Amino acid sequence: MGGALGPREWVVARADCQYHPFDFSELPPRQRMPAALMAVRRHEPAPGARHHLAWEGGIAHAWVWSRPDEQAGESDAGWIPETLLRAPPVSDGPRLLAQMRGFEGQLWDEGRLRASRWWPEVPQADAWRRFLRSGGLGPEIADQPPLPEVLAWSPQPWGDKSRRMPGSPAALERLAWTVGMGLLALGLGWQLAAQANWSFALARVESRVEALRAQATPLLEARERADSALEVLQQYRTLQGGSSDFAMMSQVMQPLPADARLISWQREGVRLQAGVLSGELDPRKYVSVFEGHPTLAAVVASPAADSQGMLLEFSLAAPASAVEPTP
Repeated sequence: MGGALGPREWVVARADCQYHPFDFSELPPRQRMPAALMAVRRHEPAPGARHHLAWEGGIAHAWVWSRPDEQAGESDAGWIPETLLRAPPVSDGPRLLAQMRGFEGQLWDEGRLRASRWWPEVPQADAWRRFLRSGGLGPEIADQPPLPEVLAWSPQPWGDKSRRMPGSPAALERLAWTVGMGLLALGLGWQLAAQANWSFALARVESRVEALRAQATPLLEARERADSALEVLQQYRTLQGGSSDFAMMSQVMQPLPADARLISWQREGVRLQAGVLSGELDPRKYVSVFEGHPTLAAVVASPAADSQGMLLEFSLAAPASAVEPTP
């Protein structure tokens, strides 16, 4: 009997066991088990016999399996006598049970098993009376043995098994390894689940970032175009700084002789070159007319290369002071 959730046990027929009760009620609880082990070993008929103990308070019920089965001897499973799997009677007194092989007489007193005996067949009246006398009862209790009771096995034995380990050392070792491997698998499963959850969360965040990037790309491109347009506007504003060319042409031509005509114009930053065609060929006359001018005072006049005009070179950033003409 037994299964995956409990230790495996052999159920041994009462016919193969010897029963011995021991009363250790006078001993302290911690001394009862060693005393019971010493007492039951004295009743083992031969080396290799196995015993089973069940407790009811300070009473130890011992069953000795004198000739264990070879498979059971090599197995790491425990064993239990079938007597422990037959439920106790509702009331005290003697009873006769039909077991797997033969019959077992029992004597119960105050809810505890006081005596037990096995017969291969239903006992005769004399044998039954001797059994009763061995348990302290007189023949007036029952002249004839009662009818044998047929009881199914109970899932829980009536004896207290808390004093022994729930299985053999090998079974306990397998249980420990199983629990350890289960805890290891649980830890690995938790780690894998956490890793998978983290991966899913990271994938969701990356997807969200890509969606936001797709939404922000038009805005970023528009921002870049606006910045480029702003730079162009600033360049245009720089080009328009100071006086315009039309105003500057008017300022250059106003003090010149009446017959003077503007034949060329080139302005680069603060430098200005103006070609003038006039009958006046003296460079000094051209320089003198711009003396004291707030922006055109720094002027150099020189005849043109073809001697058909005068080339005036102005420095618009120079201070307003006369500049000597070149010879």
